[in-house]
Amino acid sequence: MKISGFFFVLCLALVITLSTGDGFTWKHLLHAMGWILLIFFIAFMGLRRMFGPMRYLMRGVHELSNGNLDFRFPPKGRGEFDFLAYNFNHMADRVRAMVQSKEQLLLDVSHELRSPLTRLKVALELTPRNKLKTSMMRDISEMETMLTEILETEHLRRDHGKLALEPLDLSSLMRAMIAKYKGRKPGIKLLEKPSGSLIQADRTRVNTVFQNVLENALKYSEDQKKPVEVEIESKDSQVSVLVRDHGVGIPAEEQEKVFEPFYRVDKSRTKETGGYGLGLSLCREIMKAHGGGISLESGPGRGTRILLKFKS
Repeated sequence: MKISGFFFVLCLALVITLSTGDGFTWKHLLHAMGWILLIFFIAFMGLRRMFGPMRYLMRGVHELSNGNLDFRFPPKGRGEFDFLAYNFNHMADRVRAMVQSKEQLLLDVSHELRSPLTRLKVALELTPRNKLKTSMMRDISEMETMLTEILETEHLRRDHGKLALEPLDLSSLMRAMIAKYKGRKPGIKLLEKPSGSLIQADRTRVNTVFQNVLENALKYSEDQKKPVEVEIESKDSQVSVLVRDHGVGIPAEEQEKVFEPFYRVDKSRTKETGGYGLGLSLCREIMKAHGGGISLESGPGRGTRILLKFKS
């Protein structure tokens, strides 16, 4: 369609040129081609200038959809695109305020719950031991773990959430973590590549990531015969840790949501399925803080693969 339009314009220019001259010459053709190129250049520059703000606006939508709530359009004038940019900035401000309000509310509630939980725990310690006390102590312990994960996640998001970096051998760290799950079905098998796995990282927080990932892998594949497989590989200034289970898997529409706070694929939220949906959310923040990343690949009936990437 574009080529046929170009030839139509070319032919039209040739007809106009020939009608004003003494006949067809190469000079006439070059003259016509020059005018055509000039017209196309002017049209291209005009359209580029006209739709430039639209491309910039599309970039803003892309940034916002990827979670960059700090992106704003600088004010330039009073045209239609500038009015649209102003409303985009206003929308981004409101979205950011809503997200911050939600996070602050969660943080405030978590802080406020810690004191009464501590008092309740002390009071229970003074009561005679029985089944009710054991059950309540377990519930309090679960709530304390949940609050700790909430506060730790928020701490990593803030500027003061610094990491205590030290040289770590991920292979040794993973072997020590696997030893804690000895005897837990279906078992864990470590597959190491013949390469170094030394990185600069926060030992406590990396242990938290390994524990959450292995706990999930074992929990959702305990009825399987094949063990959970852990593979560590160093390549191109990056150390990768792959945790693969052969369990029930996760539906495609749920996979992006499992990293959100309090989201669980199992909506029943019973003690048997365990957890509050905070583990993977905390893992993502820890990996971000280390300059790495965490990704998931899964499918119903074919297990789940969790890939952790660290900078070496």
